[in-house]
Amino acid sequence: MNFELLVALRYLKAKRKQAVISLITVISILGVTAGVAALVIALAINAGFRVDLQSKLLGAQPHISLMSKNGGGIPDFLNLTKQIEQMPGVVAAAPSVYETVLVRGETRNLGVFLKGIIPEAETRMSALAKNIVVGDMRNFKEDLDVAMPPPPPIVVGKELADALGVRIGDSIQVVSAETTSTPVGQAQRTSTFVLVAIFSSGLYELDNGWVYVPLARAQYLMGIGQDVVSHIDVKVRNEDLDRVGEIGKSIKDRVKSQPLEDTNWIELNRSIFQALKLERIVMFLTIGLIVLVAAMNIVAMLTMMVLEKTRDIAILLSMGATAGQIRKIFVWQGVIIGVIGTFFGIILGHLISFLADKYHIIHLAADVYTIAYVPFRANLLDSIVIAASAILISFLATLYPSAAAAKLQPVEALRYE
Repeated sequence: MNFELLVALRYLKAKRKQAVISLITVISILGVTAGVAALVIALAINAGFRVDLQSKLLGAQPHISLMSKNGGGIPDFLNLTKQIEQMPGVVAAAPSVYETVLVRGETRNLGVFLKGIIPEAETRMSALAKNIVVGDMRNFKEDLDVAMPPPPPIVVGKELADALGVRIGDSIQVVSAETTSTPVGQAQRTSTFVLVAIFSSGLYELDNGWVYVPLARAQYLMGIGQDVVSHIDVKVRNEDLDRVGEIGKSIKDRVKSQPLEDTNWIELNRSIFQALKLERIVMFLTIGLIVLVAAMNIVAMLTMMVLEKTRDIAILLSMGATAGQIRKIFVWQGVIIGVIGTFFGIILGHLISFLADKYHIIHLAADVYTIAYVPFRANLLDSIVIAASAILISFLATLYPSAAAAKLQPVEALRYE
């Protein structure tokens, strides 16, 4: 152990007559610990919201959604879907129909988004089958004949099922905005479905506002032929999630048969993730002030230490210690305080984040915040950045007191001893 570090450690172990300095040292360490732990927890909350929302959104939404540029639907969609599935970066593709409809349950009527799907294709595309909490997706059969006597199946979200007052086996009537000709004039297209499964994605807006029906029945409700769909949904590889814009453009360029336009999950959710990014920066700057306050405590403690150890510094200088060595003694003291405080802060922050996420300590109103509890995801890279920042601030806090100690003149310090 070098000379400067040995002296710094001895100074940190204050004697009884230096109890005030010892107390300030403890307060400084606790200040760094509190600041670091608070930063870890704050960034864990931000990362938790980002990761949780992204995973749930990607499980519910297509990564890329293709539509006709002319607004008339996409014909010959089966061949086009197979063509898109062969393109680079694409994992799966599925035709679909989206429409806003009115659903009538046992207790009330609600406006929702209806999605017409082919069950096997949707299973490859999204996490719908994995999110089923009541019922069985195996009962969701494709409705090839819209005039068939048995009611076609429907899948709804848990929150919507509760709001409508329906259970498995109950009937749900769906009313479209499209009309059809009848002997007595124009009437809205209507179908009655039987509820076969209820899903829970963890996203309130989806669980309360979406229903899934067979593709052929959705085409009927929308008033389009069975050879036309409104969208083709595309799923890409996880490593390409940030390249969906580029992949969407590539798909449009390769499809020569008809003009298409696209949207993707990043564009649809840009405002949410931009808000989380801004919140992350604000959190880091605001809670980082706690670490700065702790740094001020380090400055105060080292300044008092210099005044207390004036005689010792003079003696060390008289015995041949250089000004640089004296400076290093007090730098070591501040850095040691920073390292100890940072170490315990990182551990405390990760421990609190783990327990809070495991036991869902902080609950939220799902209809306001989309998810039912605050997720915590403590990130190793964030912790490394926080630790490096805290230790750097602790080091900077030592510069003034250590420089003051190095400027002491032995003769002046010992004159009145």
